[in-house]
Amino acid sequence: MVDDPPATDNEPPWPAWVPYPPTRRHEDHRLVRGEGRFVANLTPPGCLHAGFVRSIVARGRIRSVDVSTARLHPGIVAVFTAADLDLGDIASGVEGVPMNRPILARDLTNHIGEPIALIVGVDRHAVADAVELIDVEIEELAAVLGADTALGSEPIHPEADSNLVTSTTVGDPSGGWNDPGIDVMVDLTVVNQRVAPVTLEPLAILAVPDSGIGGTRVQVGHQAPHLLKRQLSQWFGDNVEVTVPDVGGGYGLKARLYPEYVAVVAASRRLGRPVQWLQSRSEQLLGGCHGRDMVHRIRLGGSGDGRIRRADVDFTLDVGAYPHLGTMVADFTRLVSPQLYDIAEFSVTSRVVVTNTAPIAPYRGAGRPEAAYAMERAVDAFARQAGLDPVTVRARNLLSPASWPHRTATGARYDSGDYRAALDRAVAMLDVPAVRADQAERLHRFGDPGSAAPRAETLIGVGIAAWVERAGGAPDTGEYARVEAGSDGRVTVLSGSCDNGQGHETVWAQIAGRAFGFTPTSVNDRVAVIEGDTARIPRGSGSSASRSAQIGASAVHRCAHRLRLRLASVAASVLEAAPDDIVVDDGMFTVRGVPTVALDLGRVVDEAGRLGLSSTDEEWYVPGSQTFPYGVHGAVVEVDTETGRVTVNRYVAVDDCGVALNPDMVEAQTTGSIVQGIGQALFEQVVYSSEGQLLTGTLLDYGIPGSSDVPTIETDRIETPAPSNTLGAKGAGEGGCIGAPPAIVNAVLDALAPLGVDHLDMPLDPNTVWAAIKAVSPD
Repeated sequence: MVDDPPATDNEPPWPAWVPYPPTRRHEDHRLVRGEGRFVANLTPPGCLHAGFVRSIVARGRIRSVDVSTARLHPGIVAVFTAADLDLGDIASGVEGVPMNRPILARDLTNHIGEPIALIVGVDRHAVADAVELIDVEIEELAAVLGADTALGSEPIHPEADSNLVTSTTVGDPSGGWNDPGIDVMVDLTVVNQRVAPVTLEPLAILAVPDSGIGGTRVQVGHQAPHLLKRQLSQWFGDNVEVTVPDVGGGYGLKARLYPEYVAVVAASRRLGRPVQWLQSRSEQLLGGCHGRDMVHRIRLGGSGDGRIRRADVDFTLDVGAYPHLGTMVADFTRLVSPQLYDIAEFSVTSRVVVTNTAPIAPYRGAGRPEAAYAMERAVDAFARQAGLDPVTVRARNLLSPASWPHRTATGARYDSGDYRAALDRAVAMLDVPAVRADQAERLHRFGDPGSAAPRAETLIGVGIAAWVERAGGAPDTGEYARVEAGSDGRVTVLSGSCDNGQGHETVWAQIAGRAFGFTPTSVNDRVAVIEGDTARIPRGSGSSASRSAQIGASAVHRCAHRLRLRLASVAASVLEAAPDDIVVDDGMFTVRGVPTVALDLGRVVDEAGRLGLSSTDEEWYVPGSQTFPYGVHGAVVEVDTETGRVTVNRYVAVDDCGVALNPDMVEAQTTGSIVQGIGQALFEQVVYSSEGQLLTGTLLDYGIPGSSDVPTIETDRIETPAPSNTLGAKGAGEGGCIGAPPAIVNAVLDALAPLGVDHLDMPLDPNTVWAAIKAVSPD
């Protein structure tokens, strides 16, 4: 295996990527026919089923766990408590912070739904019955709820000094406010409410004893199988392999290590039989992991001409009961807090606290939606205070392309783009003058009961949100790829990326197939893509942080192109031509100008073998830099002043995700992400009672957008290639959920500003909006 990328001075000239004509996703053929293979479809002979007994209090001391009756229940094979499994904890993820997460709760339980006991039986019905038979006695303790109370409460982890996990300050938050150039100031507090990922497929895992590896093969819906293998090795050594079948959505939820995973593998090894656990929807909402839950205070200061000169950002992230990977969300927020703006004086202070709620983890966007929402709400407030149009204020403060690469006050290195062009295009697509005319006419009818036209009961508004995010993960992370050509004329791609719905099977095949001239109609029949198998693929980082296209696909592109050049040299020797004169078209190697003499790919592979040359190329590709996709989104909304109902009439999105490898898939990912952002803006919120009981434990209580809630969505792109990776890709999967919340909330506030409504917190459900209207105009 190649450990490092080849030296740059030995690299061939990489060809520019030209997308294939629009084609349907190859993987969809089997999925729409019900031929997908998800974990729930995998039930090997002798398979047992797992279920968990969970805490019914937010915080408590476990006095006893009586499993005797459950063990005697028909169909039950085993019941395990923490004492039975005797497994170590999941580390807190923060050095020096003793807030580890137990696999099964031992002495304390720290959130509703925390697993306490594991039941294994011959079918799920028997397991469900046995769960009700376990008697858990818990002494309930006062729960710590809300970031605002965490620091003043006793530690929920006795080993810790407080509920503070980390605290970081960049810049000086105390100075600069007496600058005579600052005559416009805003001080705004905004909330990114806690939300729950709702994937089509909740968590699912199957652990199968495998004598071939002397351990366990884990089949799991996951985004990063090699990471999970390393994590499980802490408990079970290296004789664990992980394979990922079809995955029904990830969004960050499935890039995590969960206590249930460790418990299921341990049970399988103890019993010597396959054990499957399928998380229920209510379990997912209860504590699969949650997202967001961040409170921002942001102050902006500047001049009356709209120039912002100073920004102080202060935020607190509530990561729930255990920090684990949730803490990194604050790092991402802090990194992109300046957003797209050129602000001379900038500071940001962040705190991470624990509370007695379900753990927070990186969820689609992971810290970037929070940063963009805070800044874009504040920029609109600044514009209102200065008496200027919000578009004008943005235009006067955007960074210009002349500054690339630009190092922000928080250490981000913005790589490329044209922010002003994106703003201008989005405003043009919205047709803001037409919206303003309609808005003025409705306001006239709303305020003039004597008008001949019917009195308007709905007001409209337009909102803009500019955003930037970081994509690709840490700058020093890489991805593995191997491309093999066979004697049968087919090509196999092995990638350390891991598809969970993005379409790798189609796009990776197109990338490798393009190197050998395969046509759009033949490429998927001639290229096989293999991902998600730690036994067959030696390394991998997986798919998260919008990294797959820029790193995983670039690695495939590089390997395929190098292999093509090597095989072209072999063909040249057989055809007695110069390598530069070899043309590869639909897997046939010909001499330029002499198309009648040709060798097919299989023949060239055989010849390479005879010469002792490899027909495989592999690489661990490290681009060495993150990318920074950006965009400007806009929304036109209608607000019913009698009911408070908000309707998004139109939505526009202008994104720069670098080179779009498959434009149709980019548009689909953008649209899906926008719908998730609409969900946060209007519907979604995890709600706990004052005792820490979950009040939104089903989809009857936790609102998500339906098809009727999706507006007309218009997308456009600015394509600025990323300078850091071979394909010039940036990242396309997260922009919608970053841009939609501030665009929609700004639009609603724009509609209601004439009534005196100047602040709203998400979600903008009808009751919230109606109450805000009545508070300023009770009549």
